[in-house]
Amino acid sequence: MRKYNEEQDAITVEQWITTKDGVPMYTKTWKAVSSRPIATVVFIHGFGEHINRYNYVFSKFSNENIEVFGFDQRGFGQTAIRNKNQGEPGSWEEALNDITAAIIAQRKPGIPQFLMGQSMGGGLGLHYASYGPEKDNLAGFVITAPLITLKKNHSVLFKVGNFFNKVIPNYRIPLPLNPKDMTHDPEIQKQIRNDPLICKTCTINRILTMVCETKSLLENKYETITSPIYICHGSGDPVTSHKSSQELYEKIPSQDKTFRLWPGLYHEPHNEFEKDQVIDDYLQWILVRVKE
Repeated sequence: MRKYNEEQDAITVEQWITTKDGVPMYTKTWKAVSSRPIATVVFIHGFGEHINRYNYVFSKFSNENIEVFGFDQRGFGQTAIRNKNQGEPGSWEEALNDITAAIIAQRKPGIPQFLMGQSMGGGLGLHYASYGPEKDNLAGFVITAPLITLKKNHSVLFKVGNFFNKVIPNYRIPLPLNPKDMTHDPEIQKQIRNDPLICKTCTINRILTMVCETKSLLENKYETITSPIYICHGSGDPVTSHKSSQELYEKIPSQDKTFRLWPGLYHEPHNEFEKDQVIDDYLQWILVRVKE
């Protein structure tokens, strides 16, 4: 289904695909302004959300002649509605396999390809930079507000959750995420609160698995991250730890790495009042490496 988004001046293509294991998955492509993009990006959204929250961001990518491909992950967004499993994401391995499939499907010969992820998607992106099978074929990674470790106020909840996971692992609990933690913009907060595609609950087991997987990045998985990489975080993020992002940045051996700390910004820098500056920073990092 081809759509023209007049507000943001971007052409988008929405499509349902079927994964190798038979799961229907919603995808969306923001087409570049020319028939031959200068770069392509595979994007991985955060926990509980969906890719249509990124129309503003990727319309700007489109205008820079960059094509972006995203998909609603298992258990989230329209993929979850179609499969009747909202808040029941697949395993970490399944998520990484889906990323590999997306990279291969989008790849265009001779055009640099990047992987980008936000929050949980950032954690997945970092894991992919460490050991993903297609990592060496990518031109770089753009990682925003990644889930490496949680802020202390959320960590307490997960310590309690770890206890209950041993007894009732499939019990669904409300996600401890507040729209006011995402952005200072009250209009975006309202959109989050009223969005039926944003997941409000999840099983204890899936949440804890995600947290344990991402935490391992600081233990040893950072050692094999050698690709060009951009990591950014808001210093006011109440959800994921910007200090962990900076620690990881300092540890990874990549010779082409950038860390950007946005003073005072919350968990979704691209949805703050400073969003145009933030998005432009993403774009400039990519454009420099495309020209190289």
